[in-house]
This record gives sequence, C-alpha cells and structure tokens, in this order.
Amino acid sequence: MAKPTNAADMARSIGVDPNAFRQALQNAQFPWQHQLNEHWEVELDSAEHSLMRTVLVTLLKKRKARGAPPT
Repeated sequence: MAKPTNAADMARSIGVDPNAFRQALQNAQFPWQHQLNEHWEVELDSAEHSLMRTVLVTLLKKRKARGAPPT
C-alpha cells in the first residue's frame, strides 16, 4: 500500500515555504491540478509525486540562485 504525502510536508522537509511551493504547483498547471484551497496530497513514488518533486527542486534551485535564505 502506497503512503500519502502532501505539498506542505514536502516543502518543509527541505526548508521551502509551503505556500510558495503550492503556488509553484498551481503555476505548473498539471492536468490533474487540484482546486484552490484543496490539499496537494499524492501517493509516494507516483507519477504525480515525481512531478511535484520536479517543481520543488526547481523552486529550490531558483531560491539558491538568488541567494535567498532558507524559510
């Protein structure tokens, strides 16, 4: 049985602001995109989880390039 994870937990685990991550997910406009104010919850190692990780890594790289401090 696959375990669930969500955007807030993923973001916090690497020191990214959960609100910034959720905004980046909304901006990505995935075909399975969640409605506003719904949880971004997916199963670990699913295709959706992989896409969310890609957005999170991109967000982290942009933040590091700007020299922004961890949140």
